[in-house]
This record gives sequence, structure tokens and C-alpha cells, in this order.
Amino acid sequence: MTSAPFRPTAVILAAGLGARLRSVQPDEPKGFVVVGEGAIIARSLRLLRAAGVHDLVLVAGWREEVYRAFLARHHPAARLVINRDYATTGSLASLVLGARGAAGDVLVVESDLLYEYRALTALLAAPGRNTLLASGPTGSGDEVWVYGRGGRLAHLGKGAWAGAPRLGELVGLTRLSGELAQALIAAASGLPASAHYEDGINAVCPRHAIEVLRLDDLAWCEIDDGGHLARARQSVWPRIEAAERAAEGVRP
Repeated sequence: MTSAPFRPTAVILAAGLGARLRSVQPDEPKGFVVVGEGAIIARSLRLLRAAGVHDLVLVAGWREEVYRAFLARHHPAARLVINRDYATTGSLASLVLGARGAAGDVLVVESDLLYEYRALTALLAAPGRNTLLASGPTGSGDEVWVYGRGGRLAHLGKGAWAGAPRLGELVGLTRLSGELAQALIAAASGLPASAHYEDGINAVCPRHAIEVLRLDDLAWCEIDDGGHLARARQSVWPRIEAAERAAEGVRP
């Protein structure tokens, strides 16, 4: 028996204040930092469409009008959802708002990510409908670690955790079945408003199996501050370019 194809709604989490990046980008959300060929949010949405993900929901907050103009010009079919409480809520609140507008399965995408195209294709091709993408250590200094056993997630956290071995580093791309997305929405009501979506996943993973897909040599980074941005431009982007040139010489 073959499984049904994974046809998710991508929920892009883009409501944050981006306070740590204001020294280098004071007036626009983090997704609009320019690395290599342009803004990282433009690249991310282009990669999603190239991977066959066409149902896009972007959850904005601070400077939402910047995203509104961007989507109207480049992705008019995408839906914009506003987190009005962006200054006092964490990313879990944004995920709940976005997932409520999804008809079924969800692909969670953080807006401040720069990543290889194969991060998406490998995650979408994974056999488990609930799968979290991990990498080997990046040395970024702001890692969220993935802990688990037998390829199954047990915990996400920035600190050491004794409950299970460390399986890798959280990338920020996660696929959720419709059932798990609904479980996350329910769990959010019992968590603080400031909770991040990692806290929601920790709340539901004891009762819902979430597989961990690790790509050891994946080139990617999160861009939260000026140091991250410098590393993205100087180190990560050249690795992405080289990897994607090697993959049949074509980038989406």
C-alpha cells in the first residue's frame, strides 16, 4: 500500500520583531535581508514553488505592510495572516494562526532561513508525514538541538538534555500531518503566550511520533543578528551555490 502524496500548506513564520538584526537592517523584517541573489524570503518562496508547494500562508506582524506589498507583487495567490500580538507572543502563536487556515497537512518554514533546495526536496520525499529536518552541527552559536532515539524526536532545546541522545541541529523546516497540526493548536492553549513552536512540538511529541530526518552536510543558516548575516554571506551562501551547481548544474 502506498502512502498518499504530501501536499502541504506552507506556513511561513514571519511575525517577529527582528530586534537583534536592527543594527544592520532597521526598517524591514528579517526575511528581507539580502544574501547572494536577493532577499532570503524571495528565495525561500521560489524554492517552495519549485518543490511543488503552491499553497502559501505567510504570518506577518512587525512591518506587515512590507510583506503585504511583496506578496501582492510576486505571489498574489499567497495568503497573508496577521499576528496582531506579535510584540508579546512567540512563534507558536503565529503557527497556530497559519495552521488554522490550512486545509490539511502543513510545512512549517521559518522566514529567516537560508537553505539549499534539497532541504525541501528531501523533507517532502521523507516517508513520515510528521518529519522534522535536522543537520549536523553548524557552529552558529545559537543552535536548537534535536534529541531522540531510533530516529524519533523526543525533545527540542538550546541546552543539554539528558532524556535522549542528541540527533542533530534543528533547521527550521518541519512537516506536520493535519492531525498533528490540530494537536499543536490544541496544545498551544495550555502554553504561555510567549511559547515558540519548538515548545509546542515538545508538548505533542510524547503522544505523536515525529521522525527526524538528518542531512549531515546540509548548507543552511538562520539569520538573527549581524554576525549571522556576515556568516551567511561569507560562508553559507558560497556552500549553497557550490552544492546547487553540483546538483545537475541548475538552481530553481
